[in-house]
Amino acid sequence: MTVFKGFLILVKRNLAIFFLYFMIFMSICMMIQASVKEEDINQFQERSLPVAVIDRDGGRLAESLRDYLGEKHQLVEIKDDKKVIQENLFYRNIYYVVTIPQGFERKYVEEGQRLKTTKVPGTVSAYFIDQQIDTFLNDVRILTRAGFSVEEAAAEALRIGKMDTEVSIVDKSGHGGWMAPHAYMFRFLPYLFLGVLCYIIGFVMIAYRKKDVRRRILCSNVSLKVQNAGLVAGFLVVGLGCWLCCMLIPILVYGKGFLTDGNLPYYLLNSFAMMLVALAIAFIVGILVENENVVNGVTNVISLGMCFIGGVFVSISVLSEGVRKAARFLPVYWYETVNGIIGNNAEFTAAQSAAVWRGLGIQILFAAAFLSIGLAISKYKRQE
Repeated sequence: MTVFKGFLILVKRNLAIFFLYFMIFMSICMMIQASVKEEDINQFQERSLPVAVIDRDGGRLAESLRDYLGEKHQLVEIKDDKKVIQENLFYRNIYYVVTIPQGFERKYVEEGQRLKTTKVPGTVSAYFIDQQIDTFLNDVRILTRAGFSVEEAAAEALRIGKMDTEVSIVDKSGHGGWMAPHAYMFRFLPYLFLGVLCYIIGFVMIAYRKKDVRRRILCSNVSLKVQNAGLVAGFLVVGLGCWLCCMLIPILVYGKGFLTDGNLPYYLLNSFAMMLVALAIAFIVGILVENENVVNGVTNVISLGMCFIGGVFVSISVLSEGVRKAARFLPVYWYETVNGIIGNNAEFTAAQSAAVWRGLGIQILFAAAFLSIGLAISKYKRQE
C-alpha cells in the first residue's frame, strides 16, 4: 500500500498538468473528428449554382440547353458585355457563363463545335457544369446521327435530362450507409490514450526511479512483489480514470444515440483494450526515459507515429498496401480495424464477428507483450 499511495501522491501533485494535456489532446481529437465527419458527409453533394446563358443563336438546340441548365441551376440574366460578365464573376453574382455563338446549332451537329464557357477561377463545382453540358450535347449528337431531327433530338435530350432516377438503398449496415457518428470520436481515442498516459506514467516513473527514492524503497521491509503490485494498481487506477473520462464524452455529445447503440459493449471492450496497450507502452517509456524533458519528444513520436501508420489520422482504406502490411505489427491498426467494423455495421456476419474478436485478442496480446518487455527492462536496470 505504501508504493500505491506514493504513486497516487505523485499523480495528485501533477494533476493540473495532466488535466491540461488531457484537455489539449481531447480538443484536438474532437476538432479532427468533427472536420472529418463533416467532410465525409458533404464531400459528394450536387450543388445548384448561379449560371448565366448568353444565347446569340436563338435556335431550338440553344433553347433546350438553356432549359436544361435551368432545371439544375439558378439562371441569372446579364447583359452580353465583357465588362458586365467580369464584374458579376468578381462579385460572385454568377459562377458560370456559357456563351452560345450564332450558328451553333448547325456547326455543332456537323462539326462538333464546342461552347465558350467562363467560370470563377478555382471553383471545382463549376467543372461539374462542363460535364452536364457535354452530356446533354452528346445525347443530342447521338440522336441526330440516329436519324432524329435537331428539334426532336433536343427535346428528347431535355426529357432525359429532366428524368429523376429513383435509387433504393439497401441498408445492410443498419446506419443508413453512414458510419455511426460516435464512431468518429472512438477513431481518435488511441491518440488521446497514448499521449496522456505516456505523459502521466512517464513523469511518475521518472520520479520513482530517482536514486534517493529507489534506495528508500529498497531499504524498506516491503517485498518486491508488493512493490510491483502497488505500481500495477497505480497504473490501473490512472488508466481506468482516463478511460472513464473518455467514455463520458460520447455520452455527453451523442447521448441516447450512443447509449442505445447495439454495439456499445464492443466500443467499450475495444477502447478498454487500447487503454491497456497504451498503459503498457507508457510503462516502457517510463522505464527507458531518464529526463522529464525527453518525455515530450518520445510521447509525440510514439503517439503520432502509431496513429498515422495505424489508420487514425488517415483511413486504413486509403493507405498503400505496403503501409498496411507494416501497420499490422502495431496495436493501433487492430483497434481501428475493429472500430471500423462496429462503426459501420449494426449487425455482424460470422466473418465480421470473428474479425472483431480477433482484433480484440491481438490488442490484449500486444499489451501483454509490451508489459513483459517493460518488466524485463525494469529487472535489468534494477540489477545495474
